[in-house]
Amino acid sequence: MRVVVLGAGLAGLASAYELCRHGHTVTVLEREPRVGGMAASWRVGPYQLDYGPHRFHTRSPELLAHLVDILDGEVVVRERRSRIHLRGRFFRYPLELSDVAGNLDLRLLARAGADYLAARAREWVRPSADEHFEAWVLKRFGRTLYDLFFEPYTSKAWGMPCTRISADWAGARISQADLWDALKKTLRPPGDGAARSLATRFHYPRSGGIGRIARGYARRIRALGGEILLAAPVRRLELRGRRIAAVRFEREGALERIEAEQVVNTLPLPLAMSALRPGPDAAVRAAARRLRFVSIVFVYLEVARPSVSPDHWIYLPEKHLCVHRVSEFKNFSDSAAPGESTALCCEITCRAGDATWGLTLEQAARIAERDLVATGLVERGSTRPLDVARLRHAYPIYDLDYREPLRALVAAEQAIENLTSTGRQGRFRYNNMDHSIGMGLKAARALCARAPAAARDERPAGLLARAERPA
Repeated sequence: MRVVVLGAGLAGLASAYELCRHGHTVTVLEREPRVGGMAASWRVGPYQLDYGPHRFHTRSPELLAHLVDILDGEVVVRERRSRIHLRGRFFRYPLELSDVAGNLDLRLLARAGADYLAARAREWVRPSADEHFEAWVLKRFGRTLYDLFFEPYTSKAWGMPCTRISADWAGARISQADLWDALKKTLRPPGDGAARSLATRFHYPRSGGIGRIARGYARRIRALGGEILLAAPVRRLELRGRRIAAVRFEREGALERIEAEQVVNTLPLPLAMSALRPGPDAAVRAAARRLRFVSIVFVYLEVARPSVSPDHWIYLPEKHLCVHRVSEFKNFSDSAAPGESTALCCEITCRAGDATWGLTLEQAARIAERDLVATGLVERGSTRPLDVARLRHAYPIYDLDYREPLRALVAAEQAIENLTSTGRQGRFRYNNMDHSIGMGLKAARALCARAPAAARDERPAGLLARAERPA
């Protein structure tokens, strides 16, 4: 079976590897010059850089074993440490009631407790709907904690009011069910086998940044005869009836064409559907325009100190600061930076094409240093610009109206007999790395189940014999 995979992020590479392992002929098309998508890594001088902080954690022993195998066992385990900087203090995140109590004055703490009890009482008398993000948080945490922690960061990171953000996002991303849940976890922490432990302990490549996962997939795909074409953006998906007959892509300024029996898409779903030729009907085109994404500018700074903080990342919710999150790669892997210095990644959310999106390295570095000085993390003049990077489709925007256009695009995608969309971008889903890898594997296995393998010497799932692994 001839399969074309659109996108060399983790979902696309996992899918391509599984298809190659079952003997199918696979070509992966990737617009960037490196594999990995949002989970790519690159070097600038002695520093290993990622697109912000990444951590792999999963409840699936099979998926964890798969990751360890892809990394040839070169994995480190870290205990997650992340905090929020607010009002000149650092709060552990996820929020812990004992830590919040120790950092807030008694009056504010009493008001937070009273607000929570009042919110729960209102819900007991008259249950309310989760109309949006604000409503979801208010009835579970109360007004004071919402105004203090949840609203500033969320509205800043997404660039929109919390009343315009769907409650779906809150339910998926906030780890505590409510303030009472946070209290119970503070007084009686879950055991090692509980979900909380799995979420706080994570795995990361021993060296090479998070992009080592993608590079591990790429080596194995090529060793199995698969093809990965970089700097090859997809331009058109040629329809013949209800099937994609071929994919047209650009390489070195020229359009090339590759025929396909099956297509696995991990590009942003609106882009993939807009690439169909003949194009989709007006309703589908309108739906594609309605699904939007948050973009991020990443600015990387060198600091001539062994360490800036012990945290993997720190949230900066206050709106007078432009940066919304800062991460330090040395805390993920000792090899990410030399011993005498460190590198910080500062993230600024925006919309592609706006003034922030167009910042130069020097402009972005000045903004980032200013914000870090304001939080007390660095001193003025102590940083040096390293690099600036951009992600156009960073976060799918779960606004109040996203469900209807998403349903329309999914229905249009499912009407094409040989097209499968998967992964974070292909499903317009705000998920984690393990989800993306798992989705890619699942999509490939479904295709393999429907078509006989082109070869019978299938390797064991998730494994290559040591002798077959490229150096």
